[in-house]
Amino acid sequence: MNTLHTLAISLFTLAACAGCGRLVGKLWRGKSDAPIERMLIDTALGAGVISLVFFVLGALQLYRLPIIIAVLGVFAVALVTSVACSRSRLGGSLALSSRLSTLHSPLSTMLLIVLALASLIPALAPPAMSDWDSLAYHLAVPKLYVQHGGIYHIGIMSHSNFPMLMEMLYLPAVAMDLPEAARVLNWMFGILLVASVWLMTRRYFGRDAGRTAALGIAGMPIVLFLATTAYIDLAAALYTVIAVYLLMKHLQMGERGYLIGCAIACGFAASTKMTGLATIPLILIWLLVDRRITARRFEWKLGLMFAGIALAICAPWYVKTYIYTGSPVYPFFHGLLGGREWTAEMAALYARSQAVFGMGHDLPAFLMLPWNLAMYSERFYDTPGLFVGPIFLIAVPILLLAKYRSRETIGLLGFFLAYLAVWFALSQQSRYLIPGFAVLAVLMSGLLYQGERLAAARRAVFFAFVVTAGLGLFTLWPAILASAPVVFGQETRDEYLSRSLDVYRADQYMNAYLPSNARVALMGDTRGYYLDRAYTWADGGHNIEFSQDYASAEDFAGYLRSRGITHVMINFGFFPPRGKGTDWLYDAMDKGLLGQAYPSAEEPGRVAVYEVRH
Repeated sequence: MNTLHTLAISLFTLAACAGCGRLVGKLWRGKSDAPIERMLIDTALGAGVISLVFFVLGALQLYRLPIIIAVLGVFAVALVTSVACSRSRLGGSLALSSRLSTLHSPLSTMLLIVLALASLIPALAPPAMSDWDSLAYHLAVPKLYVQHGGIYHIGIMSHSNFPMLMEMLYLPAVAMDLPEAARVLNWMFGILLVASVWLMTRRYFGRDAGRTAALGIAGMPIVLFLATTAYIDLAAALYTVIAVYLLMKHLQMGERGYLIGCAIACGFAASTKMTGLATIPLILIWLLVDRRITARRFEWKLGLMFAGIALAICAPWYVKTYIYTGSPVYPFFHGLLGGREWTAEMAALYARSQAVFGMGHDLPAFLMLPWNLAMYSERFYDTPGLFVGPIFLIAVPILLLAKYRSRETIGLLGFFLAYLAVWFALSQQSRYLIPGFAVLAVLMSGLLYQGERLAAARRAVFFAFVVTAGLGLFTLWPAILASAPVVFGQETRDEYLSRSLDVYRADQYMNAYLPSNARVALMGDTRGYYLDRAYTWADGGHNIEFSQDYASAEDFAGYLRSRGITHVMINFGFFPPRGKGTDWLYDAMDKGLLGQAYPSAEEPGRVAVYEVRH
C-alpha cells in the first residue's frame, strides 16, 4: 500500500507543478509552442514557482499539513480545469503521441523505457544507505522545518543555508512521512531532464539527433543512480537545459517571452544549487555576444532585464542566508565574505574536504579530463561504481573534427566549455557536472547529424551510448534487487530499513526509549532524518558549536553536558579510530563518562548509542 501512496503523492505534486505552470506560463510561452513543449516547460517552471510559494509560507511560519496540501490542491485543480476547458486538448494529445513516436528507433525507445522503469523501482523504496545527503539535509531540513512550523535558522548544519528549491517540493512527502515520494518526484525530474534534452536536440538538429542525445544522458550510470535518490542535481540540470533552450529560441525568433523564461529558469537553477549561480553570467555572456555579432551592438537593456529577473527569482534564498549568517553564499568564500558561526579553520577544513575530488587543477589535469572522467570516475565521486561513462571522451574527436555551421552549435560549445571551466575551478564532483553533460549530449548529437560527413560516427556513438546504458543497468541491478521486496510489499518499511540502513535501528531505539527532551550528538554520521529527538552534528567542521579541541575525556564529557547533550550516537564505520586524534572519546567510554545504552555493552555494533553520565 505504501507504494501506491508514494506514487499518488508524487503524481499529485507533479500535477500541481503542471497546473501552476499552466496558470502563469504566459510569461514565457511563445505563439507557436507545441503542446509537449508547453507541458514540459510549464511543469518545470511551475515547480519553481510552487517552491517560492512554499518559501513564503515557511517565512510566515505556516507549515501545516492541511495548508501544504491545500496549496497543491489549488494548482492541481487548476491543471484539471485548464485541460478540461482547452478546446485543443484532443489535438494536443494526438500531437504529443505523434511527437513521442518520433523517437523513431524501437531499440532506443525500448531502452529508454527500461531505464526509466529500472530506476523507478529503487526510487520507490525508503531512503537508505545510498541517500546519505538526503537523510543528512535534503530531507532532514524540510522535516525540521515542518516540526518547527516554518523556516528558521538551523545552526547545527551549514548545509541548511544552501538554496532549497527541490527541498521545498519535498515538503508534502516529508510532512506525510513518505520520503519515498520525494525520491519518486526527483525521478520524475530526471524524466523531464531527458525529455528536455530530446526536445531541444530534436528541434534544432532533427529527430534522430534527439534520440541519440536522450539516450546519451539517460544511460549515464551516475544519472541513473541520482534518479533513485532524493538529491537535487537532476533538477539543476533540468533548469540549465531549459534556460539554454529558451535562450536559443529567443535568439532564433526574437520573442521577449522566451528570454523572460530563460531568466526564470536560470533563477531556478541558482535556487536549486549554489553552483547554478554560474548559469546566470554564462547565459548573459552568450546573449550579449550573440546580439553583438548579429545585431552589431550590445543589448545592454536586454541584458539588464535578464539579469534582474534571474537574480530576483533566486534572491529569496540568498537573502535568507545573508540574514541568518551574514554571507549570501555561506559557508563558501569565508575569507572574502565572512559569515557568522564560521571560522577560518572551519573554512579551510571544508575546502580540503571539497578539494579531494578530482585529479588536479592545473592545465594538464584539465586537458586530461575526458580520459580521467571516463576511466577514473571514482576520483570524482565518493561512491565507487558510479561511472560517468565515455560521453566526454568520445565527444572530443567530434568537437574537434566537426564543422560548426550554425549559431546554435557555436553557442552550445562556448557554454559547455565555460561551464566545464567553472566546475573545474571549484569542487570537481562529477554529479555537479551533469548540467554540462546534458548540454554536451545536445551538442554532440547536433554535430553528428548536421550532415553526412560524420554518418559513420553516428552509429559508433549510438552503440557506445547503448553499451553505457547497459553498464548503467548493471550497476543499478543490486539496488533493484535490494529494494524490490519492500516496493512490491514482501517486507515492511521497518524490515527493509533495518537491513539496509546502518543507523536505523539505533534511531528507532532512541525514538522509543529516550525522553522527549533528550538531545543527541551525532558523531561519525550526519544522517538524522529518521531520528525523532533533537540532535546536532557533533563532528568538527560542521558547526561552530562542536568544532572544539578537547584536552581530555573529562573535558569532552563536560562540554557535552554544558551544551545540553544527553546522548551520543557514534557510527564507528566512519568515525576515526583511537590514535587518530580522537582518544578523548574512547577514554570517555573507558572511564564510564559515556555509558553504552544501545546495543548492550556485550554486543559489538558499528553504530552505538551512549548516555552522557554526570
